[in-house]
Amino acid sequence: MSKRIDKDSKFVEVIYSKRLQGTLNLPASKSSSTRALLTSSITSGKSIIRNIATGFNTIAMKSNCERLGAAFKEDKNNLIVNGIDVSSINQPLEFNPGNSGVVLRLLMGVAGFLPETKFITDYHASLGFRSQTEMVNALCMLNVQCRALGEEHRLPIRIKSDRKLNDYTEVSCRKSSQFLSGLLYLGAVMDNDLTIKVVDKITAPSMVHTTINNLKKAGIRIEYDNDFREFFVHGRCRLQASDFTVGADPASTAAILALCGSLESEVQLNGFFEEELGNGAVIQYLIDTGTNLEFIGNETIIIRGSTEIRPLDFDGSLAPDAVPALAARASLASGTSIFYNIEHIRYKESDRISDFRKELSKLGVKSDEKHDQLIIHGNPKGYKGRVVLDGHYDHGLIMGLTTIGLHCSEPVIIKEPFHVGQTYPEYFSEIRSLGAKVNELAKLK
Repeated sequence: MSKRIDKDSKFVEVIYSKRLQGTLNLPASKSSSTRALLTSSITSGKSIIRNIATGFNTIAMKSNCERLGAAFKEDKNNLIVNGIDVSSINQPLEFNPGNSGVVLRLLMGVAGFLPETKFITDYHASLGFRSQTEMVNALCMLNVQCRALGEEHRLPIRIKSDRKLNDYTEVSCRKSSQFLSGLLYLGAVMDNDLTIKVVDKITAPSMVHTTINNLKKAGIRIEYDNDFREFFVHGRCRLQASDFTVGADPASTAAILALCGSLESEVQLNGFFEEELGNGAVIQYLIDTGTNLEFIGNETIIIRGSTEIRPLDFDGSLAPDAVPALAARASLASGTSIFYNIEHIRYKESDRISDFRKELSKLGVKSDEKHDQLIIHGNPKGYKGRVVLDGHYDHGLIMGLTTIGLHCSEPVIIKEPFHVGQTYPEYFSEIRSLGAKVNELAKLK
């Protein structure tokens, strides 16, 4: 199997596997990487990004930052970024974020300070179907002109700005915290101060902290209240070139932890980074449900998994990217687990509640759903398999379905597995190195 799964491989075959053993270096965070790329690109001068991610999200952000005018050079394991002052841009630009919501929404924020931009995508049934109403409304309140498709404000989206922006806006973060992060980027490049009020709740506060920490490293002053609902960006600050070090990706890390924790295993994971995993919530969940974890220093974990998994509920707002992985593991537990506070994961690359349940039902996994809950009725005996599953363009679903497939008595086929490359292009080759039985297929047998 190649290091990265090939787009010519239309399917992956997942076969029952008994034990995993070995060592992996966890992939770098797409969330931190995309933010470091954008921050460096809109900063005059030379910045360095260490341990940058290699997934599709990162590639999309880098490509679009080149359209802004940033230049990149690889130096060993580092990326050197020569950024630009966005106030010097005076020509129309077109951006294509691929299938990445975070790339789209962060760039939409910056676009509020650009003369004219257009956003398109080739993923009409995934990102192209997702509503951008919250971001459009917030930008319009700031005196930015936005034109989008239909009442849901879908792509393509056109944005125009005369850079004479108001100093206050409001945004809903019920569906995604990425809207807020995009507005924080706008505050970082605009001339005057910006106050942003969140009118409901922030679904993934850890991701907002990632944005704030990234911008603060580049010299932007951001203040917020005790309730984490009102944010103030100082317009007198200027972005400064900086060095960024990227930690491990939360979705990919959770997927590997859940997979290894569901089988007999002894696996060493290097490059662990906890901030985006709910600051301990995912680790504690794994421990409480039966996984043995040994920490060596600050960045290494030895995971010793078992097929004896206890059911347990989980607050998905603490680590939303981990929900598909943990729910897949819960399908093998000896009882029912409820994943709650997760309405916002319906608006990712797929509907990670309803679309996930469609595929789980094909496997024989019993589940229920509410608007903001996914309820999994586990079966410790595993499942039969012998089905073809749809990953719905979603790396999170594909990795979660793979975990269950390894427990099926007959092979499971997953369509278009290359979409794991959104965050973890090497996923299948790396779990294979541990002993997982997975094969790329150009066509069905």
